[in-house]
Amino acid sequence: MKTIYVHIQRSFIFLVFFCTYTPTYAVENISNNKSTILALGMEMSHMRNMLEAYILIGAKINYKNPTQKLKNGIAHYETLLGNIQKNYSDEHIQQSVKKSLRAWEHVKKAMEIALQNATPIEMKKGAIFIHGNIRTVIKELAFMKKYFLDKSDIPNKKALNASIEIAASARRLSAHYMMDLWHLDDPTIQKHWDKGLKIYEDSLNILKHSSFVKNHKFNALLRKSIKLHHYFTKMGKKAKIYSILIDKKADMSFKQAKEMTTIILQSKP
Repeated sequence: MKTIYVHIQRSFIFLVFFCTYTPTYAVENISNNKSTILALGMEMSHMRNMLEAYILIGAKINYKNPTQKLKNGIAHYETLLGNIQKNYSDEHIQQSVKKSLRAWEHVKKAMEIALQNATPIEMKKGAIFIHGNIRTVIKELAFMKKYFLDKSDIPNKKALNASIEIAASARRLSAHYMMDLWHLDDPTIQKHWDKGLKIYEDSLNILKHSSFVKNHKFNALLRKSIKLHHYFTKMGKKAKIYSILIDKKADMSFKQAKEMTTIILQSKP
């Protein structure tokens, strides 16, 4: 995904000055394994959204109040992990929480640079550090999600995991796109972009062959997700026109995947 040139659409100027909502992440109820699996899956998405917020702050693009989004994201992660640590005594979960929090301690310090009067050079160094270390935080979230999923009696586990991965992949793609837009000197961006597209595609294929395609609402959401995968694939090509509005597409994909997740969770064996 080579950088050709940056073109911010005129409509974006309107969005910068008139988009005033404050993004929030409500901490999901984790009263049982089912809700905890969903919460962990969504946190994988939120974590990547924090990286994107950091990049927007560094690039001085005030789109969707990235400073508040970053603050909310930090608070959300810490509250969620604290709740899991408190509510689950399982040794594997306790160890995974500790590993995630240990990695998070350093990632958080780097993220908080964006909330200070940091120089552009400091911001870019911080972004590269975050990108290189945030994966450990996410890896433990993914481990816990899988651990709870394997131990649960939830039906359609494969489809459920696929819908969660689509949501996370959409956020991953948007964040990496912004990294490239910012001309971040990180040679791994392309590799992670390609991996995000592959996970998205593999997850779509799982859902295409699931019984849920018989559900009219689910099938409509799946078709929209397929179109958005085509959009991300196109935006990753060479000689493209960059647009900050890729975030809007990622948000659409995230919400559609979450709706599919809800349908799967509500299904009966």
